[in-house]
Amino acid sequence: AGGVTVRDPRLDFFRGLAMYIILIAHVPGNAWTSWIPARFGFSDATEIFVFCSGMASGIAFGAVFIKRGWHLGAARIAFRVGQVYWAHIGVVIATACIMVALQSTGMGEPDKDYTRWFPVGGFFSSTDGRPEATLLGLFTLTYIPGLFDILPMYIVILCMVPVVMALYKAGGRQAVFVFMAVTWMCANLAGYHLRVGDEEATSALTRGLVALGAHLDWMNLPGIPWEDRATWFFNPFGWQLVFFTGFAFAMGWIPAPPVRRDLVIAAILVVLITVPFAWYKMYQYKTGYVPDSVVGRFFWDFRDYIEPLRWKGYVGLWRYVHFLAVAYLAWAAVGHAGARLSTGWGVRERLPETRFLIRCATGAVLLVTAPYTYIAEIKLFAPALDRWFFENIPLIPGRYIGLMHLAHLAALIPFVWHSIGDRWRQWLVRDAFLACVPVIRKVGTQSLAVFLVSIAFSRVMGWSADSMATWVDAQNFTYLEGRDVWMRLLVNVTGFGVLIATAYLASWFKSQPWREPKKTQKQAPETARSGVSSAVPAE
Repeated sequence: AGGVTVRDPRLDFFRGLAMYIILIAHVPGNAWTSWIPARFGFSDATEIFVFCSGMASGIAFGAVFIKRGWHLGAARIAFRVGQVYWAHIGVVIATACIMVALQSTGMGEPDKDYTRWFPVGGFFSSTDGRPEATLLGLFTLTYIPGLFDILPMYIVILCMVPVVMALYKAGGRQAVFVFMAVTWMCANLAGYHLRVGDEEATSALTRGLVALGAHLDWMNLPGIPWEDRATWFFNPFGWQLVFFTGFAFAMGWIPAPPVRRDLVIAAILVVLITVPFAWYKMYQYKTGYVPDSVVGRFFWDFRDYIEPLRWKGYVGLWRYVHFLAVAYLAWAAVGHAGARLSTGWGVRERLPETRFLIRCATGAVLLVTAPYTYIAEIKLFAPALDRWFFENIPLIPGRYIGLMHLAHLAALIPFVWHSIGDRWRQWLVRDAFLACVPVIRKVGTQSLAVFLVSIAFSRVMGWSADSMATWVDAQNFTYLEGRDVWMRLLVNVTGFGVLIATAYLASWFKSQPWREPKKTQKQAPETARSGVSSAVPAE
């Protein structure tokens, strides 16, 4: 089997989507994080990024191993590891410089010490860390604070690629799959020993797992030199399962799954069953959508009970299965070879009477739930209406307000969809979508450069949102009480623009426009006579 030589459009598209989601998740205090995939399922954009990176590695490096031999393939991996290593060092230092600039210039919030921010605080404060140990740990990858933990994990996994290719040469794909499974299980046992410990091991089974994990504790790589038991958040020996799953698909070791109705239904069930256990805000104390009840307590207790199955740092089993289900649905949604990425979707036609009934039913729900959904807005812009409503209409207990919000959202989407007309619906699912695809793919093709910029720029986005809020408060703009919504929109859209600009700029530099175009060489006479092409496929 050989590596795939043609770049799949789905690879860049989904990796580009992951870049946008990762940016949203990294902005401090970003309200948009309430709606990223991680809130509704155990797997999130990290799995997308790692899986697609595995596929990209299979495409980029697999052919080198197959065609040029193991030694040159390993050399190609070593070159890439060096690139990622120095990219990691650079982004940490650049982000630390941004924090120092905000602090030293006085541009930051007066009540915040930006140099004490935990990922970079170890460089500057002996109370938050040890500057000498921090500097040494940065270059030896033993200082891996939060936010900067994906690239080190990627480095270690890349170092496993030559091992996997040697195993494939010796024992075929079965040997590779055994290596993946055993390494993943050992990493989870090491995590069990670290997170559960002897004190919480109450049964013979848990004590046995903890004891077994103690022998594998070396897999918990040290992450902060001056803190005991502080390890890498993303354990590479667990995350290699996701990476090499994508790698195996790209290498042809795992066949492409068929799109069948029963498999689609099974994947949908896995996703839906996971939602109540992953979306903990549904039943969170006081702020949850589901009132405190037997049902809410069941979900909360069961969520704690299955914690090892949903571990993010070690890729728990349920988390991995959930990602496979989501990936399969995405695979089916974009069509064969990603055809819908170039054609878009069609709109299902409904009878006018059906659309009218849907609008009436959802409109009634919107009217009933609106007073409980827009409480702050009604109080701000129509205080008389607010007083009249709450004096004359029976109130819904506060613990049920969250359910009103969900009902309103569930009715709003179909109401708007069936009210905008066929022309606008078709524009959304075809024209607008197809206009976004090339931009998203461009971000995906330059994922390393985009990721590095997103890490550093997310700090700037958090600072800018805080600064705008402080300025508005200072101006006493009381009519902008809902300013947070529009400010977050501005901040996030600006961040998306920066990612897009980074992707196109990186692509332009990689094209080396300063080089003179090569002159077209005339075909040799003997080659022309023989009819043999002199073109050599690019690797």
